[in-house]
Amino acid sequence: MNELLKQVSLICEKYDKIAEITGEDFNIFQTLNLQYTEWSHSKIIAEFLNPKGLRGVKDEFLKLFLDKIVEVSSNIEKLEDEEAQKNRDDRIQKLKDYIQNQEFKSERVETEKTTNSGRVDIVIGKQIVIENKIYAEDQNEQLARYRKDYPEAIIIYLTLDGREPQAYSTSGDKNSYDILLSYKDDIIDWLEQCLEKSVNFSYLRETIAQYLNLLKFLTGQSRRKEISDEIIQAIMESPKNVESAFAIADKADKIKEQIIFEKFIPAMRELAKTHGLELSFNEYFHKWWKISLVNKELQDNCIRICFEFEDSRLRKFIYGFAIGAEVHDIQEKAQETYDEKNLLRDYIKAMGKNKQRPYWFHRKELYPVLDGKLLAGLFSEESEVIKNCGKKIEELLDMIKDFEG
Repeated sequence: MNELLKQVSLICEKYDKIAEITGEDFNIFQTLNLQYTEWSHSKIIAEFLNPKGLRGVKDEFLKLFLDKIVEVSSNIEKLEDEEAQKNRDDRIQKLKDYIQNQEFKSERVETEKTTNSGRVDIVIGKQIVIENKIYAEDQNEQLARYRKDYPEAIIIYLTLDGREPQAYSTSGDKNSYDILLSYKDDIIDWLEQCLEKSVNFSYLRETIAQYLNLLKFLTGQSRRKEISDEIIQAIMESPKNVESAFAIADKADKIKEQIIFEKFIPAMRELAKTHGLELSFNEYFHKWWKISLVNKELQDNCIRICFEFEDSRLRKFIYGFAIGAEVHDIQEKAQETYDEKNLLRDYIKAMGKNKQRPYWFHRKELYPVLDGKLLAGLFSEESEVIKNCGKKIEELLDMIKDFEG
């Protein structure tokens, strides 16, 4: 196992040096901070899909995308309701006919289209509706409302990992959407096909390549296929390496957990002290790895500074102000206590409150995922993660000072 780890480490070091020399780590989308907003991803994808776009490839990207939908549709789980399943089968058949008849060649692709039930992220003619969820939470009856507006369209629910929508978005009716797509597999695969079609269009090719790198970063994947291929080749060199690789993969979550407990939380506790804050970590919030920071002023106003991972895979590391309650069961009571206070009231009203996460008053994302490099950095006193957490703590404390001032 040690020998395999050394091999993988050398492979990663080699490609890190290549990236430094070639400048491939530069990404204009990240520089412009567009990676976290759904509307920016919707705009980019819609432009690639647009057969009338100024790209020289005309409708080729749209055709590849439609083929991807048909491919995914052949593997989706059947609905229990026979009538609902028949309706879905009819919609998919209409899509196949639409492709067969090449009706998509002059199709209109729109973003943020206003309907009776809200704004739809991407609409392709009357055939396809895409609800794009990067980090935003589902809205009440959102997909159910879209189904009423588009009864005959294929409704796609697109997320980073292909997860299902929340029940409150569908009103418990799986017929409210047809297909689950993921950036991790489906969009990346589609864009890699688009990249092959763009070989003669240098600007377009490089734009797709940069966007692909961004999506691989957001989904926790290696940005260079060569790294993955070389690591796989090293693993396949011997049965012992294969056994070791699976043993490591099996312990990945435990390794992350140990790094959080032994490196991240102690570093955050020291960071909190430098700002006059006390850190608490409640096992009740183990799934989300919630860390709370408070001082007397925050406690008196039933507010706390929070850092939280959205799941145990260390995805979506967020920070902000939350209700000063320790468990979800007393959220309502904490809200009543908070409403008696004035601290940050105007700011919170301006920002609005999240219906699905009422204990957050104000939150932003710090990292989409803590990948291996960031986790390894926690072993250093110069950890990028800890430095950025310190900046965000200062940002939140300054908001309180500005309010009081």
